Amino acid sequence: MKNRRLKIRKLIRESAAAFRRMLMPAFLETVARMADLIIEALGSGRRIYFCGNGGSAADSQHLAAEFVGRFQLERQGLPAISLTTDTSILTSIGNDYGFEKVFSRQVEALGRQGDILFIFSTSGKSTNLLLAAREAREKGLKVLALVGKDGGPLKSLADVPLIVPGGTTARIQEGQILVGHILAELAESELCGPESVVRKTPALLTDKIKTRAQIAPLVKNLKAAGRKIVFTNGCFDLFHHGHLKSLSKAASYGDVLVVGLNSDRSVRKLKGPGRPVFPQRERAEMLAALQVVDYVVIFGEDTPAGLIAAVVPDVLVKGADYGLKDVVGRETVEKAGGKIVLLPLIPNRSTSVLIKTIRQNP
Repeated sequence: MKNRRLKIRKLIRESAAAFRRMLMPAFLETVARMADLIIEALGSGRRIYFCGNGGSAADSQHLAAEFVGRFQLERQGLPAISLTTDTSILTSIGNDYGFEKVFSRQVEALGRQGDILFIFSTSGKSTNLLLAAREAREKGLKVLALVGKDGGPLKSLADVPLIVPGGTTARIQEGQILVGHILAELAESELCGPESVVRKTPALLTDKIKTRAQIAPLVKNLKAAGRKIVFTNGCFDLFHHGHLKSLSKAASYGDVLVVGLNSDRSVRKLKGPGRPVFPQRERAEMLAALQVVDYVVIFGEDTPAGLIAAVVPDVLVKGADYGLKDVVGRETVEKAGGKIVLLPLIPNRSTSVLIKTIRQNP
């Protein structure tokens, strides 16, 4: 038993020593370069293809799952494919063309210029990986490679090779999956978090529009990840500068801004016939297009009380035309330890004033 404990300690120390070597500036800079390329590709609508042999095949599938599913944030899926998973493709290519082409053939069929081929290899010598890297380079894909030892021939074929330290295959693979997790977290945070670049892509704006059933578990996960949730609401019919200033200020009180939007029926009841000017879907998409807005939820009731109860924000923001005691949802928020913020109104900036001005000056 004592010898077993000593061996366990020795193995842990070996792993720790390898991880310490990963803190060298050149290593960190290379990881950052990989992250830059991944974020740029995914933010431009491109894909990542993962591949590797043996345990590295499992790591390929693991990382693809982190991108397509989620790593820590509740968000839209990011396009990643492991080339090690389809048994029909693998066996047919292996049988008809040879095992050395199981990955290159898939890159030939699926890869597009600007995509990324991400290779796991402890030796950097496997023929099927080398052929895949060459095919990727010919098609205009960027090749990222996590390798061990001296990097092998794969090192010279990769746009960004990274030699992961470790005296054995096991130690190298442990370091590789750590790097993979770091890349997944960076990509998820920068593409889908509060400072998202993906939100600037019009095709993904509708992903910011959620139902009440969708927003509740999403916010729960965001809170678990340490994010501070801010909530505000309104009709946002004819969008104007006062709206923009208020939303920007509201967003500054936390990490994630959730906007409750009155439905068409709700606006008509509050504002009378002839309102809203624009239907709820268009109003929701306008809000979703704003960088400061993270999520939009349409509610049909006269007040957002039910939606606030589902979100339970850390900060509830309203205009100063409300008295503190009149703010709907105040009790819910304060009971949970949150706070209420009243924003000063911008003079002569309201939808009603804007509509009146337009009618007077056709």
